[in-house]
Amino acid sequence: MKQLLAAALFLAAATAPAAAQSFDPRSYQNRVVGEPTQVLVLGSPHLSGAPEDFDPAVLEPLLDRLAAFRPDIIAIEALSGESIDALWRYREIYPEVATSYGGRVMNMAAAVRHGLQLDFPDAEAEVRRTLAAWPATPTPAQRRRLAALFVASGDPNSALVQWWRLEPAERIAEDGVSALMVEHMAQYDTRRNENHMVGARLAVRLGLERLYPIDDHGSDDVLMSRMADLEAFVQEPWMAELMADERFRPLREAGNNLTTPQQALATYRFLNTPAAGRTDSDAQWLSMIRRPSPNQVGRTRVAEWETRNLRQVANIREAIAAHPGTRVLVITGSAHKPWFDAYLSMMTDVEVVDAARVLR
Repeated sequence: MKQLLAAALFLAAATAPAAAQSFDPRSYQNRVVGEPTQVLVLGSPHLSGAPEDFDPAVLEPLLDRLAAFRPDIIAIEALSGESIDALWRYREIYPEVATSYGGRVMNMAAAVRHGLQLDFPDAEAEVRRTLAAWPATPTPAQRRRLAALFVASGDPNSALVQWWRLEPAERIAEDGVSALMVEHMAQYDTRRNENHMVGARLAVRLGLERLYPIDDHGSDDVLMSRMADLEAFVQEPWMAELMADERFRPLREAGNNLTTPQQALATYRFLNTPAAGRTDSDAQWLSMIRRPSPNQVGRTRVAEWETRNLRQVANIREAIAAHPGTRVLVITGSAHKPWFDAYLSMMTDVEVVDAARVLR
């Protein structure tokens, strides 16, 4: 009897740690067959807020380093046509969100719809069929048609990649491209946005055919009925104190420090350090949950932010699912970077790349 009891106690002690150990998907990372999928998240200032005299040429050293990373996939902080279409169809729930974030995209799609006779879903299906049979050396006509299809599907950034891969003399209104689309595409030469000033330019340099939009605003409705509480909350003294905090000032002013190539690269290096990410997150989000707020709207705002980040990371995961072992660049606003890094590091076959190493 004593021997049986001792054996039972030994078995219980031996199995207790295994039974008590909680599941963590990261435990699978060293058991994956093949190379991990390397994901580099580049936190960027939103270039739309850069000074009026901002010169995209200052980004060349940044582009050189990103090109040396050799990403196979580039994802950007933009809404897909599918997301814009859903927001528009559910506009009773998301008033103004679809037009705020997708108005330009919908206008561009309308510019080619007459010639192609395709709505967002049909155009997206045709994009996928076209890319599945894409030749190694497409003709200018094929590139023009694919650019038009991307526009019709709600993905003007990928259309821009095709447009900029054409010789200037071939950027004409043929093969589904309308004269109005030509005008729209020409405007991207002067519009300040990291999606095309970094993402599209880099894709062209690397010979990629498209970008992958991964943004999501489906959680915006969470705050719709609570904006009065949020406005009252951010009018409290803590927000003014935060704006005056010297530790937060370099983050707020990052978009202004892009005057020279050296300064621009230094700014991107700074924004992509773990210290900058932690400072930003503590300032923007910890500040909202560590103090009382009207009807706990601070916690609601952070929950909405977490939801958006989770959905964006899910979109990244979906984009790379069919391409295991590749290199992926994600270009996003710097406030998202620490959250993306944290969530992506939990994926079973993903290796989060140190941005500081790439930007050195």
